[in-house]
Amino acid sequence: MAWLDTLQTLKTELDDTRRQRKQQASEAEQQRRVQREELSQIAESLGIASLVADMNRVLLQDSGTLDSYSSWEPSQETSPSPLPMLASDEEEDEEEADYISAELTWDEDGEREIAVDLGIGEDGVYLQVNGIDTRIEREALEQALIEAFRDELQV
Repeated sequence: MAWLDTLQTLKTELDDTRRQRKQQASEAEQQRRVQREELSQIAESLGIASLVADMNRVLLQDSGTLDSYSSWEPSQETSPSPLPMLASDEEEDEEEADYISAELTWDEDGEREIAVDLGIGEDGVYLQVNGIDTRIEREALEQALIEAFRDELQV
């Protein structure tokens, strides 16, 4: 009977542990939803999509391609990675980080791209234009977009 009593005690411990893990997972998911909503609100308040669309309309006469997406929405890409087991820890961390991206691509003496990324990293919310950190203010974003366009065309 000692064996069955030990198993029963272990089962009780496991039940408690599983319940705690489920609660922690639920709390983490709620926090992710709040962060995602915050990112969406910041992106909207900065007008990221409209600024990139304005650049396409005015500077490229609508000849560019606009693409906007977020990390939590299903990917447009349906093909799985050919080597999923070889993913590095860094790639796994990037998959867990939430972000919103807007990209403008066009062909002018080669393929050109301006990418705006708004996300949550280890240090909080970040905004980048072509990989360069930018203050989370509309005026700073506008300036960074102009600089990125100039850099792309070496103007």
